[in-house]
Amino acid sequence: MTAVISLLGIMLSIGAFHVSVLTRAQYFEDAVRMQGWSAFFFSIAAAISASIVVPIAVYHIRDMAQNPAQPLTWLFMGAGFGVTTPLLTGGFSRLAIAFAGIAEGQTSFGKFLSQLVDAVIVFPYDMVVQGATNLYAGFLSAAFFAIIGYLIDRANASKSETTSTYGPWIIAIGLGLPVLLFALLGPAEFLRDIAR
Repeated sequence: MTAVISLLGIMLSIGAFHVSVLTRAQYFEDAVRMQGWSAFFFSIAAAISASIVVPIAVYHIRDMAQNPAQPLTWLFMGAGFGVTTPLLTGGFSRLAIAFAGIAEGQTSFGKFLSQLVDAVIVFPYDMVVQGATNLYAGFLSAAFFAIIGYLIDRANASKSETTSTYGPWIIAIGLGLPVLLFALLGPAEFLRDIAR
């Protein structure tokens, strides 16, 4: 179950980050999506953040997988996911910028190493400063995480072996992937406005 919920968390974390980028445009400006290597490495940063947070979030329920957790438990796990994942992604922002710079050929190897050291030193600062801009989109992803996670948990606890084996994966991909695709490809101005 941890693997399924982690996949869901990764999709939602990536989607939330890309929506949060759109919110940085003012109302009178066009909402612009992040592109190229920057989008790729920031997506990896968001995926790593979810990979750290989700196993911790489901740790206390995975030993009782035959009994689904209460909706209130999933509400609290969703809230934790919605706060910590954006903050961690913010913390990784300088690393993402450093890797994007070297991939695009705009940064020398020596400067890249310097940026890596700098990124580690200022990680807590970036968590607060950069991560705070991602929080509202994180709260939206928290709602999806709680609802879809609860449905996965119910399917996982099903007495039907087929449902408990395949149901969680079908739900995670069937509901999580459309959310991710809408966050990446949906109307930019609409996404910007709902995530403000």
